[in-house]
Amino acid sequence: MKVIIPVAGIGSRLVPQTHTLPKVLLPVAGKPMLGHILDKILNLKDISEVIFIIGYMGSLVKEYVEENYDFNCSFVGQTERNGLGHAIYLAKKYFDENIDESVLIVLGDTLFDIELSELAADDDGVIAVKKVEDPKRFGIAEINDKGNIISLVEKPEDPVSNLAIIGLYYFKNSKMLFESLKYIIENNIKTKNEFQLTDAMIRMLELGAKLKTKMVENWYDCGKAETLLETNRHLLTITGNKCYGNIINSVIIPPVNISPGTTIENSVIGPFVSLTDSVVQNSIISNAIINKDCTIKFAVLTSSLMGQNVTIIKTPKRLNIGDSSQYISKS
Repeated sequence: MKVIIPVAGIGSRLVPQTHTLPKVLLPVAGKPMLGHILDKILNLKDISEVIFIIGYMGSLVKEYVEENYDFNCSFVGQTERNGLGHAIYLAKKYFDENIDESVLIVLGDTLFDIELSELAADDDGVIAVKKVEDPKRFGIAEINDKGNIISLVEKPEDPVSNLAIIGLYYFKNSKMLFESLKYIIENNIKTKNEFQLTDAMIRMLELGAKLKTKMVENWYDCGKAETLLETNRHLLTITGNKCYGNIINSVIIPPVNISPGTTIENSVIGPFVSLTDSVVQNSIISNAIINKDCTIKFAVLTSSLMGQNVTIIKTPKRLNIGDSSQYISKS
């Protein structure tokens, strides 16, 4: 089996954090969101190759993967943003047309609490879904009483189901997948002006493929600042307290993830704080993600995101501030 991970997105809803890092490398619960996904893939057997579809700051993604993981990896650039279906089709050249190899697709910003091996099945494909309150925002699957998918719609105006497609896909027949992607591209079949993987799966259904759904209870959205912080809280609750820094005369309220290179003095940290290789003095911080090489003094912070190499002295309670910035209050 091969794995395709699309990581070409810009992450415009996470500006200013994504001015200097691709979305998938933003830290959450102590590591980049892509790291959480790759750790799940490490548990899989019989993976022959992991193919990354890179774009925006793709060199940083490549550098992170090669420095931290020992997969057989390939990287292919998506120079034009033509949709997820187009991105997946770029991986076709890494598949032998004479071998019907299975394929697992994991979106690079999809965090989840499921073992990926649970998706593999004898069916032609398995699509991970979750029941949502607002199905208009998602690709939606409609199933029959046997659990087979009978229709798929991308961000429907009038949803017939609340089963949202969350970005995990298994296809037993990679050849049929790529033939269906080729079909929608050659026939210019677009939804929302993009080539969608959903439309290729509709084509697979028309060709007689048997696609089923796999219900996922815990799926974590990392699309914007508020949901990234919410995901950080969820993951810290699951993974528990990890506090390795130099703690001096301070109170740590779990769960937190504090890296060994961090120094905390005369401060209260937590709950729900991810703090990487930084210095915190005389401050109170809760519900925050703080990247490496930051200096925080005399601050009260909550519900905040902070990039790398940031200096904060005497701040208001909530910040979303990018790399190499300063916020120093004179009061």
